[in-house]
Amino acid sequence: MAIYYLDVDDEITSAAARLRDSSDSRIALVLSSGSRVATSRINFRLLAREAKRRNKRLAIIAADPSVQSVARSAELPVYSNVSEYERAEAVVAAHNAGPVGDALDELALTVGPGTPGYIGRSGATRVTSGRPAVAPAPARKGLPRGVLLVSSLLLVAAIAVAGFFFLPGTNVVLTLREDPIGPITLNVTVDTAVTTVNTQSDTVPGQSKAFPVEASNTFDATGEKSVDTPATGTVTFTSPYFTDAVTIVAGTVVSTPAGVSFATTSAVTAPKASISSSFLVTPSTVNAPVKAVKSGVSGNVPAGAITVAPPAVKKFAISVKNKAETSGGTHTVEPLIQQSDIDGAQAGIKSLLQQSLDESLQSDGAVPTGMTLFPDSAKIGDSTCAPDPAGLVGTTAPTFDLDCKATGTAIVADMSKVLEIAGRRAAAAVKSGYTLVASSVSTAIGKAVIHGSSLSVPVVITAGEVPIVDVDELRAAIKGKSIDTARTFLSQFGQVDISAWPDWGSTVSGFDFRIDIKVVDISPAPSQTPSPTSRKTVPPPTARPDVTNKPEPSGTPEPTPAPTDTPAPTDTAPPTEGPSASPSPS
Repeated sequence: MAIYYLDVDDEITSAAARLRDSSDSRIALVLSSGSRVATSRINFRLLAREAKRRNKRLAIIAADPSVQSVARSAELPVYSNVSEYERAEAVVAAHNAGPVGDALDELALTVGPGTPGYIGRSGATRVTSGRPAVAPAPARKGLPRGVLLVSSLLLVAAIAVAGFFFLPGTNVVLTLREDPIGPITLNVTVDTAVTTVNTQSDTVPGQSKAFPVEASNTFDATGEKSVDTPATGTVTFTSPYFTDAVTIVAGTVVSTPAGVSFATTSAVTAPKASISSSFLVTPSTVNAPVKAVKSGVSGNVPAGAITVAPPAVKKFAISVKNKAETSGGTHTVEPLIQQSDIDGAQAGIKSLLQQSLDESLQSDGAVPTGMTLFPDSAKIGDSTCAPDPAGLVGTTAPTFDLDCKATGTAIVADMSKVLEIAGRRAAAAVKSGYTLVASSVSTAIGKAVIHGSSLSVPVVITAGEVPIVDVDELRAAIKGKSIDTARTFLSQFGQVDISAWPDWGSTVSGFDFRIDIKVVDISPAPSQTPSPTSRKTVPPPTARPDVTNKPEPSGTPEPTPAPTDTPAPTDTAPPTEGPSASPSPS
């Protein structure tokens, strides 16, 4: 006897090579779950044909019920583990040795009506319709009665062991049919004003988490302030008035013919002119400081340009003239901080504060463990800046700085509370006679809608439910029935795979311990689609980021228990199709 372990990636060619190369006539191949060899019934048939061609007895050892089913369909003996295979091989070896073979032949004569007979060592199939009379064995001379008693007990034990391994057996794999629940839609409110879950209004508590933020920047001044200085100079008044001295008051305006005006900055007096004996008049002169009336470079005029005197001066025939150019008139433009500059700077600071808040929301440790953050709920409160922006308006400077601080807030919530509500809704939707497949609960959380201090989260729930079945009731219902009738009866609960040993049998075993029923639930792994607006979720797991992989929430209505009066199917009247929690009375 040889036992070979195949790797998951071994192909059919590797398995066939083990058969060809082995010198043993009894070979077992051990397949693990997911083995490539187990993916096709054809692979097992090819192996069975190869073993038959080489006169070798091939067995399959696999713990996976689906692999066992496929192997049995290729008429190969199947065992759940190596120990079971070794025990079976030991019994076969003992049977071939003789004593147990005799016991099995006798056991074949005791099989009740309708049960396939045992093929003895002679090859004949014995089937009896009643209990045969067995003549008492003649006493053997010279053997003590104690020896005979011990021999009889050993024989009975051997018959029992042989019966356990060689009585007809039936293996049933029932893959429960999972019916969908949903989709169920609801809107869950996350409210920072509540502290407990309200399953009636679908409201869960939320928290407003604070995030201090700060931003600073330098901004340009876009306003302009003109700074002009007036030109200054000196003009000379010439007076031919010989009668009296003439006083020229301060502020007397003189100008150029082009209209550039200058005002005297102080009063001056022109002495009276002198006259000779020949009546020749010699005019007197006086200098007066002047300043351009209009500031700027226009007051810078050349010498001799100022020649126009005002009427109050001209009536004395007094003339005016600048002997030197005037100078000092300037025009400069300085940058000015205006209100529009402050408005733009505050808008820029607000954007920088929002950027700082976004970075804070993304930072490690921003969200408490087990909580989910909703970024769309984030907002920034009023900021304080230094210096005060209002005091900067009208200041001349090319640039100015602002350093501002504020506090941002965002809503966080324990999404397991939302998923708890989803689980309750899914459980409440389970039909009578079914049970919720907890691992199938799936939630899709949509985009949250903000309503001030609360938000509404759309949730779509899907799940699965399976019929409630009792293995003992199913076993009692199909015991002794034809395989077709049993398959029809069990198919109301899902997909059925029935295999019998010996493989030519068409009837379910009449012995409970020879009927193996395995119920398989193939529900998909749970999942949760996270909200597109949530980030930095620390899942309690995911999720599926949160209802997933959790037991049904406390308070979930208990599924309706299965009836206990399971009717047995009959060959003449197969049970009515249709799902039920357990076999229903006909």
